[in-house]
Amino acid sequence: MRLKIKPSSAGLMVCVGLLLLIWLTRLIGIDHFPPFIDEMIHVHGSELGYTVSPLVNADLGRQGTIWWMMLFQAHLGSPVWIARVATVLALLPGMAALMATARLFAGYWAAVLAGLLFLFSNYHLFFGRLALADPIAGSAVLVAIYFAARLSKRRSHFDALMVGILLTAGVVAKINVAPFLGVPIAAVLCLRQKKNARFNHRDTENTEEFRDKIRGRVIWLAVALGTAGILIGVFVLGLRFFGYDFVTNSVSYALTNRGNAPISGMVDSARIIGNIQASFDLLGGYLGVMTVILLLIAQAVLIFRRQFYVVLCLFGPMVAIWASLIQESRFLVVPVALLLLGGAVVLAGLVRDRNRVVQAAAVAVIGLWAAAQWLPFAITEVRQPNETPLPAVDVAQYINSDAAGTGYPEVRDFLAAYDVREVIGLVSNCQAFRYLTMSSYSVDCPALNPNGSSIPGLVELMNQKQGRDVFVLLQKIPYVPEAVPGKLLTVIERPGGGPSISIYQLSAG
Repeated sequence: MRLKIKPSSAGLMVCVGLLLLIWLTRLIGIDHFPPFIDEMIHVHGSELGYTVSPLVNADLGRQGTIWWMMLFQAHLGSPVWIARVATVLALLPGMAALMATARLFAGYWAAVLAGLLFLFSNYHLFFGRLALADPIAGSAVLVAIYFAARLSKRRSHFDALMVGILLTAGVVAKINVAPFLGVPIAAVLCLRQKKNARFNHRDTENTEEFRDKIRGRVIWLAVALGTAGILIGVFVLGLRFFGYDFVTNSVSYALTNRGNAPISGMVDSARIIGNIQASFDLLGGYLGVMTVILLLIAQAVLIFRRQFYVVLCLFGPMVAIWASLIQESRFLVVPVALLLLGGAVVLAGLVRDRNRVVQAAAVAVIGLWAAAQWLPFAITEVRQPNETPLPAVDVAQYINSDAAGTGYPEVRDFLAAYDVREVIGLVSNCQAFRYLTMSSYSVDCPALNPNGSSIPGLVELMNQKQGRDVFVLLQKIPYVPEAVPGKLLTVIERPGGGPSISIYQLSAG
């Protein structure tokens, strides 16, 4: 007797398998890429959460991410590995939600295709493996988008409540996802239960039923937005009570670059058009230009079919992101996922009712795309992380800049030949070096003020800690002392001509 497996069961098993594959591929060599400064801010913030207060660094607007890191106590051992694995773990519900949303709109074929596209997305491979707030906040937003999408099948106050709670979780993890608070509005405007899609307004009974439906949807929207508004308000005011401002730092950064630019710059059409072009170039660098064009065509197809929900969830928040004075590649975790979602829904509509040859061909095309652009990217990131083929803007930030972690492994290897008791890190990303070497010796990371006001104190610190077993790392940046009272041992050059790191031994001259 042959065991028959229902198509839905088979689809579910494939989706679960894809989630496991996404998990496993993200874990391979996850700690090889040099730690970026924002990652270390989160790990250090979680450490201070235990040693000082769980509210420390709340002004950064990412407190939920720091609390998530606290659960794993990354600072107690292998901080980079643990923090990044915790981030991948947080991202998995978002990936499951992405596939579930695709299934709602176009069946299991769409779910599988969405999973495959995400699996082979170089953008998400890179940013999803870093201990940043964006994938953590983005995951909560993607789950909220799924619960809101269920409005196409039913109207449930539980779904609305979950949308509000999840959007709150996203904002608490990183306030930058606030533009996605419009997700429930997009759902109410764009989603209709098919069986009630049309009404005869001349019929009194149907007109009354129509009014009830509208009233019910307004209540659903009020529950979703009200829940988010109340929870976010309580959170922000609660931090205010303890003397922390969760909002101002991030909002002023986006609106005025912390006062360094007029707010009118947000409506500068030339700058916004430039940001749109930069986004296209960025995604073309990760996914391939032709892939991005095809995904944009898929959004146009959805519009033609009057399937506006995914498109509005994607481009509505992107208007706010493009208008922001600060443009960062990592801000696009959710928009790129929605771009892939739209592509999966359209492609599924083309192949799900075709013969197996056409279906196999669609999967084969995705496999060829993966072999051509994803596999080389993934192998290089693991084996030669400093050579990871990122777009130029991200090479400059994550590999070459003083905020990058490049150079610190070489410093660690050089100092292995010395008897080291303490290292004073006069470098931008000092916590990265501290966490890379925390089991070997003490690393002092004094505060560095970009205006140079901390320089006298740094000179005094070095004078106080004279000793042959005390070393200083001095990065070539403008807000550290120009000279060190000790012997220069070597200079570690960094990729792309980034600020070099000089290693000094105090009282060795």
